[in-house]
Amino acid sequence: MEASNWITLVVGLGLGSVVTGLIQYILKRKEVAFQSRRDELEKRYRVVILLMYAALEFKSNKAALRIQRPDLKNQQDVIEELKAEWYNMLLFASTETQKALHAFIQVPSLDGLKKAAISMRKDLGRGKIGNELDDLQFEP
Repeated sequence: MEASNWITLVVGLGLGSVVTGLIQYILKRKEVAFQSRRDELEKRYRVVILLMYAALEFKSNKAALRIQRPDLKNQQDVIEELKAEWYNMLLFASTETQKALHAFIQVPSLDGLKKAAISMRKDLGRGKIGNELDDLQFEP
């Protein structure tokens, strides 16, 4: 082989490696950014679910709320906080999740909490849950 062929071969392999490395770097950055956004979304949703549960069962959660959120003194305060979260969720939540949370705010119920939580699960890309979980309830 001539020297020019060797140079072409080395440059071609080197350039291919650089392009491959660059593409891998870009994809990895996008993956990390996506995972970071998903983790933050999950944290927000966990807070909303806890607030929903507090709105539903305010008396049994009153002591924990006093420690974690002393500004939430009654059930209406929790509902108002959920309304603020609803507006914040316009930035990132699906329409289905927005509707489910809105319905819960209007009439707090265990069924409404479940529907909102399942919708949030879908937003997080975790897919559907089995039908057998739909019928499970806790005894009062």
